[in-house]
Amino acid sequence: MAMSIGFYAMPGLSLSPAFAGQECECLGNGKRIKEGGVVCLQIGSSQRYLARCERNLNNTSWKKISDGCPTAQLSPWATRSSARIPG
Repeated sequence: MAMSIGFYAMPGLSLSPAFAGQECECLGNGKRIKEGGVVCLQIGSSQRYLARCERNLNNTSWKKISDGCPTAQLSPWATRSSARIPG
């Protein structure tokens, strides 16, 4: 009887699959970024590229999207109009 109890208990333990957590994160530039997040990664003192946090099997990794990183630029018209003081 002890053999039959052990036999039925073991299959129950092996049926629960091991999944990676739903809240996966990558570590980049000293910050934790959630899966799907896009950041500009700084590698060394001069190399920068745009990358997305993705899951590969059950590990997170960075996927390079493009060389360099986008920068915000103000148009000359925006800076002129914002410099005026009404009155």
